[in-house]
Amino acid sequence: MVKHGSILIALVMAPTAFGGSWNVCVTDTSRLLTPPVRGAVTREFGSLMGGHGAGLAFDKCAKGGSRIHLVIKDEPPNGMEGVLGLARRKRDRIEPQLQVFYGSLVRYLGEPNNSEAVGRAVARVAAHEAAHFLEQQPHHCQRGLLQAMMSAYELLAADPAPFHFDPQCAPDASEGHATETLANAATP
Repeated sequence: MVKHGSILIALVMAPTAFGGSWNVCVTDTSRLLTPPVRGAVTREFGSLMGGHGAGLAFDKCAKGGSRIHLVIKDEPPNGMEGVLGLARRKRDRIEPQLQVFYGSLVRYLGEPNNSEAVGRAVARVAAHEAAHFLEQQPHHCQRGLLQAMMSAYELLAADPAPFHFDPQCAPDASEGHATETLANAATP
């Protein structure tokens, strides 16, 4: 989950379950993303995760094949105000169901009016969630795509360098057990 710049989430399931390629089925439940924002999300997500076999499809997901379901919602569940992204945990595993909360994200970003920048931010939150899931890595890293803290500037910036994906990163010691606690709290 992402909360006011802190990306705090635990996601786990073997990436080998997805083989060399996987699809992310995106459902925009409130039709929050305009076509230009969707285009930016697709480009940025592909840039960040494409080397990992990622495919992104909006509202027309192919049946069969390996999938992650990403739902774009306006607001997070009650008690999780300010959260930007979330994955559901069931027992000791994270389900392939991710969420990005557009309203929280836009407020955190300062309500930007640039479709390309908003799309990049949505994609970066989604890619962070997907990376946890694919790598079965519940901890956050000191830097990169799995870093616990991301500023609004980093989420909006044209430069994707801060979002380098390193599955073997050094854990961020400052987060302690917060990830597990919050992920368990989010269990339906």
